[in-house]
Formats: sequence, C-alpha cells, structure tokens
Amino acid sequence: MYCCHRIGVILLLTFLIPSLAWAQVGGGGAGGAGGGFGGGFGGAGGGGGAGGGNQNNASGIKIDAEGVVALTVAVDGTGLLDKKRREALAKKHLSADLNQRTPQRFVSLVQLERELNERLRDEQPIPEELFYLAGLQRIEQIFVFPEEQDLVIAGPAEGFIPDVSGRMVGVETGRPVLRLDDLCVALRKVPRTKQLGCSIDPVPQRLAELQQFIKQGVPASVEEVEARFNQMDDILGLQVVRIDGVPEDSHFATMVVEADYRMKRIAMGLETPAIKGLKSHLQMLGGGGNAMQRWWFIPDYDAISRSDDGLAFEFSGQRAQLVAEDEVADAQGHRSSAPTTRKTTHAFARQFTEKFGQLANKSPAFAELQNLIDWSVLVALLQQERIPERIGWKRELLLDETRLPHPRFEVPRKTPSQVNYKRVGNQVIGLVGGGVTVNPQRIAAQTSPPSAKSAAMLASQRIEAAQRITATAASTTASTPVAHRWWWDGPQQATAVTKGAITKGTVTKGGRKSP
Repeated sequence: MYCCHRIGVILLLTFLIPSLAWAQVGGGGAGGAGGGFGGGFGGAGGGGGAGGGNQNNASGIKIDAEGVVALTVAVDGTGLLDKKRREALAKKHLSADLNQRTPQRFVSLVQLERELNERLRDEQPIPEELFYLAGLQRIEQIFVFPEEQDLVIAGPAEGFIPDVSGRMVGVETGRPVLRLDDLCVALRKVPRTKQLGCSIDPVPQRLAELQQFIKQGVPASVEEVEARFNQMDDILGLQVVRIDGVPEDSHFATMVVEADYRMKRIAMGLETPAIKGLKSHLQMLGGGGNAMQRWWFIPDYDAISRSDDGLAFEFSGQRAQLVAEDEVADAQGHRSSAPTTRKTTHAFARQFTEKFGQLANKSPAFAELQNLIDWSVLVALLQQERIPERIGWKRELLLDETRLPHPRFEVPRKTPSQVNYKRVGNQVIGLVGGGVTVNPQRIAAQTSPPSAKSAAMLASQRIEAAQRITATAASTTASTPVAHRWWWDGPQQATAVTKGAITKGTVTKGGRKSP
C-alpha cells in the first residue's frame, strides 16, 4: 500500500590529507507535531469546527515564519521527570476511566463521527477525548459490522497529556496518541493520490557550486579541513522541503518532515538515541572514494491479516523500514541513481530498520510516522474492501473540510544544512546534510489469512465488540446508559494511575475497572 518516496540529501565528504574526496548521502522520513492540551479542532461556530490556529511548536521541531525547520526541545535522557509531570497533569485533567493503560481499547469510528456531529450542532468545542481518540496509540485490529452499520478499530491505549514540547503522548509510555486530524487528512487524500510523503533536497545550483568547491581542494591541515567543512555548509545553504499528497500546513505533513529530519541527524551523528547497537553512518564510514547516498522510509508490515468473511483485519509489524541507494550528481547538480551502492550505505539502513521499533518507543517522531502509516493503510483498506458501502457509512462530517477543517501548522519549507566530521588516520571524513513515500493501496492489497489462533482471537474480539454495540444501542432509552457510546476497553488487565500509584484491575465494558 505504501510506495517508496526517495527524499532528502546528506553530503558525505572525505578529506584526505593532503588529497580530497567527497560523497553525498540522501535521507527520507516523516515527522509530526501534537496539538497541545486544549488544542485540536477547537470550538464550533455557526459553520462548524474551527481550526486551532498555527501550532508550530507542538512537536520536536519548530518552524519559523519563513518556514525554516529547526529543533526545539532536547530529548530527556531518562524521561522520569517528565513522566511524573504527565502523571500529575493526567490526574487533574482526565477522567479515571480514560486515564487507564490497556492493551486493547475499542473505538467506533461511526459513533465517534456522530459524537462530533452533536458537538458541532450544539456549537460546543471538540473535547480532547474525541480529538485524540480516547488515547488510542496504534491500530492493531479492525472490525466491520454490516448489520449494526458500524466500524470499530482497536489497539493499545492509555491516558494522555502534552509532553514538554506540546506533543500529546501517553502518560506511562510517552508514546504519541492517534489524532482525529490525521484520520481526516487520510480519508480526504489517500483515495485521490498514489503517494504520500515528503522530500528534503538541496538546490541543484548550490550542489553544483559545492562540487566545484570540492574539486578546487588542495592539501590542507586538519584545522583547514575543518574550516572548509563549515564553508561547505554555507555553500549548500538551506535545503528545500516538498510535501506530497497531503496539505502542507497539516499535522500529517509536519510529522513526515520531522521523522525525515531526525533520521538524517542520527545518520550524521548529531543525535544519539540511547539504543544499544545503533551507530551513525559517520561512525561506520572509512576513508576512500566519493559517493552520494540516500535513505528513505517505506512501509513495513509483517502481515495484514483478513478474515475469510472480510469482517475482521489485523495489522502486525513495525510499520516502517529504511532503504538506501547511492547517487551521482552532474555538473549542474542534478542527481541520479549510481550503478552501485556502498556497503556502509546499506548497513546503516539495515541496522536502522532493525532498531526502528526501539527508536519509535524512544522518539515520538518515529512513533508518529507509524501512526500516519496505519491511518493511510486503514483508509486504503476501507476503499479496497468497500467497507463504507457495506455498512452504509457516508463519513459526511469527516470528509467535510469546511465543517471540520484540520488545525493549521506553519508550513515546513526549508531545512538548514548541517555538518559533522571525524578524523580517521590521515583523513577527515564528514557529512554535510540538509523521505518518506507511502502508497497505501499497495500495502492494503497484500492481505493474507490469519493463523488459526489469530483467527479465533479476532472472532472472539469481534463478538465482544458486537455485544457492546448492541448494548450501546439499547442504552439510549435506558435509565443507566453505558459510560461511553463510542469507546470502551476490552476485558484484559489494564493499569490506572491513582494517587501517584499504579493499580491493576480487569477493565469491563464502559471503561470501568473492577477490583
């Protein structure tokens, strides 16, 4: 379902003392920003929900008025202080049932849209609980109910609160939660485009000027070489950001850019996530030869399982992987694929992919990328299986950009080039750096039957969800309706944050916990 979109460029430069060599490295990725507590779509006026304004600092990057991307908040090495802060805020702002961590929370997208409609009709603001899908953090199962005319997604969830950068994350895990605006963007754009993603690339003229500067190199001392690296950074200048398939001012677009940007910084050794065995590309490099290297993300699912009747689906896998190739540039700075690719180029992509699950757990930018891929594949699956037609779901509000516009973010237009280098023997090796492409239809088409065990579990979970839907319908006239019409927790063990301690209990329908 996802097609690769190659994006971004990092220049790998090897200065021999006294001779000079260089190479260029490319990159890809996705990034995003949360909305801040109290953000989201905002209140509803006569015409419907209103955007929450530019939220350009609600993530790990900031975007200035000129559209230039930069880092905003350093990563907390332990996260303990921020976790305590999140727990305190969650107890103050969230209901007890919402502020629970559970391995499986069910969310009815049909009922969620109805709740939104009621809010807009009554000119009420959209609450955080709706905007952040009751704290759902990943899509793992999809259940279709033709008779009940409903569609339910399920996955792990917990209470949520803004982190220090404004991104909405889980109280316990710090993992970003799913967002309503990302769902709306996917519903509106995936059926109309072949690929979603971003590209960060140098201006061809500046790349040509950089190549000419390198060719003019003469034997130099280490200090002179380091000074020349800083000159090359200036020559390459700002690199251009291109957004494909989604609104440039959307959270979706911002997230794609952040993941790409952070992946490149890791490749260059400018960011060092505390993950054992993860090396930067700069660490892997030896001397010799010039090349241009490019990395980009593509979707990566272990499986998308489909029941025989097409009423239950399951996603598994880490959602994304990094792939690579070397490139060459002509005298005008135009790039093309090289006939061969360095071993280190592939090695960095391979180990980044192997560690991607751990990276997503530590870096919200990569977890956001996983969420965007899930939303995109879900929408492609709805289209492929004709699920809206089967359940009579028109999605009128979710598709309406006038009544339900997405929150506006500063548009990422440029990223500054950056430099990092090291000395190896008589050489100084450096990187001068400035994508993500998703083809959801291709991924959604790769469904397969689940294992017997998974099929039985999916069937059981679907029956339980059907019972909940029936109970919700019956409760509309009852004196004691269920706690939530559109979300509930499964019967698994969940944890609740209560008075600073974590207690456990069995979660029952309605989001309530039994001792």
